[in-house]
Amino acid sequence: MRGYPRILTIDGGGMRGLLAATFLSVLEERSGTPAGTGFDLIAGTSTGGIIAAALLRPGKPVAAADVMSIYHRAGPRIFGRSLWRALGTMNGVADEKYDARFLERVLAETFGDARLSDVTLPALMLTAYDIERRAAVLFRSWQAADPAKDYRLADLCRATCAAPTYFEPALIRSGDGTSHALIDGSVFAANPTLCALSAAMDLYPGASGYLILSLGTGRQTHPLQYTQAKNWGLAGWARPISDVILDASSEIIDSQAAEMAGDTHFRFQVDLTGQPAALDDARPETLTRLEALARTTLAKDSDRLDRFLALNQWLPRYRRG
Repeated sequence: MRGYPRILTIDGGGMRGLLAATFLSVLEERSGTPAGTGFDLIAGTSTGGIIAAALLRPGKPVAAADVMSIYHRAGPRIFGRSLWRALGTMNGVADEKYDARFLERVLAETFGDARLSDVTLPALMLTAYDIERRAAVLFRSWQAADPAKDYRLADLCRATCAAPTYFEPALIRSGDGTSHALIDGSVFAANPTLCALSAAMDLYPGASGYLILSLGTGRQTHPLQYTQAKNWGLAGWARPISDVILDASSEIIDSQAAEMAGDTHFRFQVDLTGQPAALDDARPETLTRLEALARTTLAKDSDRLDRFLALNQWLPRYRRG
């Protein structure tokens, strides 16, 4: 028996990534160790990709509490816009809703010139979709020694969170100069757990199983009324479809991952019933409410968190033969 690789996966979800960052902050408090160090593989999509990359930032990993601070400090600027931009884009119908320049500035400040190839252990995987090649793309740190598969971390984070209608696609270049036009990885893997499991099967041959911690970014449960939706066209569906895709994709992937991994799969999700929070809602009062919701959910689910931490201590770590 070669042991159990530890896998952390983080969903996409815009500003609701604060839910996952809060969970990781609690995990750090409970375990007494930085969130990123206890895993063998960390995978993230969109806002979850930024968190994953931050936890593994080369040279100086970012603590989960500091990731939370980035949401509070930078979120209102990233998802802020002038009245003229709102009018000029027809509220995101005629053009992307937000200017990506401030997002790019925050990513540059956070990651500098660090590259995917600079990430050693744990392994890092991010998702995006190439709109010119029409292909899903998985960026893997363990393959980044090849210049064609190496990128600046700031560029990858910009790509994985380039949500259609919110931000324009990201045009980035690999180490060999090849350009890629990319959009948010949530279009195919809002929950990256199955992508991570597939990668782990190659990375860790002969593993006894996988201890998985999967973090959601809130589940929307308010109904879309048929009487309203039946008359929606492109403009009507533009915003609701984002939540539908995120929730449906995340839930089915979680179900499949749980069947594959069994009792060593742990999913933590926040029910947003009666607590609506749009992907781009960066108002201070909303962020405060999201953080409180995450802590309340974890307090109610403390036994399951204790079980995860116990298994993390008890299950043998993966060893190569």
